[in-house]
Amino acid sequence: MVSRKAKWSALFKEEALEPLKIRLEAFVNMNNTRIYHDKRFKFIGATALVAAGLIWIAPESPPAEAKVDTDIVKAATPAIDLSRDDIYLLSHPAPEKAKTLTLKYGDSLGPLLQKNGIEPNEAYAITQSFASVYDPRKVKAGQDFKLFYENGQVSHLTYKPTIERTVYVSRQGEMDFSAKDVTAEFKMETVSVKASIENSIYLDANSLGTPDKVIQQFANIYEYSVDFQRDIQPGDEFEMFFEVAKDNKGNIVKAGDLLFTSFSPRGKKLDYYLYTDSKGRENFYDASGKTAKRKLRATPVNGARLSSSYGRRRHPILGYRKMHTGVDFAAPTGTPIMAAGNGTVEYAGRNGGYGNYIRIRHTDGYKTAYAHLSKFATRKGRYVKQDQIIGYVGSTGRSTGPHLHYEVHHHGKKINPRRLSQLSGKPLSNSEMPAFEKRRGELDRLRDQAPILQKEPVQSVELINSESPEIPAID
Repeated sequence: MVSRKAKWSALFKEEALEPLKIRLEAFVNMNNTRIYHDKRFKFIGATALVAAGLIWIAPESPPAEAKVDTDIVKAATPAIDLSRDDIYLLSHPAPEKAKTLTLKYGDSLGPLLQKNGIEPNEAYAITQSFASVYDPRKVKAGQDFKLFYENGQVSHLTYKPTIERTVYVSRQGEMDFSAKDVTAEFKMETVSVKASIENSIYLDANSLGTPDKVIQQFANIYEYSVDFQRDIQPGDEFEMFFEVAKDNKGNIVKAGDLLFTSFSPRGKKLDYYLYTDSKGRENFYDASGKTAKRKLRATPVNGARLSSSYGRRRHPILGYRKMHTGVDFAAPTGTPIMAAGNGTVEYAGRNGGYGNYIRIRHTDGYKTAYAHLSKFATRKGRYVKQDQIIGYVGSTGRSTGPHLHYEVHHHGKKINPRRLSQLSGKPLSNSEMPAFEKRRGELDRLRDQAPILQKEPVQSVELINSESPEIPAID
């Protein structure tokens, strides 16, 4: 009589149960990834069918003299990381070789396979199988496909559109291929980066392993109150507390959101917490509930060099000293200019020595003006939002070269735009403060528990060999 264990083994040798076996191994062994929740019912249903089949083929009751085998056989396969593009191969013999194909602009999967030695009929079969689970039109130039070979022919093709998702195409027969689309969800962890500036925010943070996405979020938070080209100096301290996804080797494979940030330009400490309000809107707020986003930007153009400050100066064209009622930002012609804040465009046109000129009316008696533009991206009477592009840098009017002349008016008086960094952000409502305080406490507790990545101190090395020859002095 065939034992139940033998029937179990025979059942799992069936090729039809191969996908279920892979998922079972993943559920049993994986330690840092998991199948999406929305697929768990399919898995449970498939498992129930297998169990029903086992009950149906098993004897109703074993003979009295027979020994019932109740041992549980543990899977011997290593932990499965669903982020790998060769996960499907873990349950197959090791491929003889692998080849990476990079899609070029204007190319598609079928022709790409044929260019790399795949026969047209086979390339067509692979492409059709691939298209059954993923739209080939979504594949972008520069992305890679991996081909795996067994016995001199393609056994598998893999493609990763994102770090979480992998498409597998595997050979089932001479010209028969099947495709699977597996999605992984990584376990998110939190980590802090703390350092002081030695070179720049980007270089110093990046050298500690901070992803570019997080550094960009950091810059976006402080761009309303800090001039990154003029307010920063060596020794200024910063902290970034953020989420990351790690693979089973501990390497960061995906950056999450920045949750807390601290920055101390010129000794003034600015801390902000990420908070989602009752309406689902995300923003960064200081400990008192004021947003990091100011009503008006101090710098309405990115990457520009301050070429002239507010105050008295010798005019470069007129030749005599006069009051410079704004600040000048030198930038290439065509550099986008952003609205400093929400408001209505009350002037957009030619304005004497200002050349092409825009003036926006904001709330609380504030107006901002932008001069010497090469062209406009808005017009009089329109309502614009903060950071919306309203025009482009140029050299129209009385100008010696491409730059933006930026002015701020308050109740009719022209003031120094750098004073805008002193304006407080919009505060949270009283009804939001209890939830914000709770969230702030949670983030502070997480920060206390999270690992901190800091630069290793450089140890000096001293020469202690007194027998080393002296270096003669050179006159």
